[in-house]
Amino acid sequence: MNSEMDVMRMDERQRTAWLLANRATLLVVGIVWIGMILWELAHRHVPYFMVVMVPAFALLRFAVYRRYIRVGK
Repeated sequence: MNSEMDVMRMDERQRTAWLLANRATLLVVGIVWIGMILWELAHRHVPYFMVVMVPAFALLRFAVYRRYIRVGK
């Protein structure tokens, strides 16, 4: 299965930049998510769904990672 990097025919330098951009995006989304949780807590609302989804997303990512490790490309 081709990745978006294969479809766009990226060279190694572009692939590295793409992966670094993905990492930075995930970091920013995580910081915003935590900020939203803290905002809700500061206004005396407990954001149950948002709090529960943090470990759920982590578990999903780990499960997908494990599957890709087993299956390969």
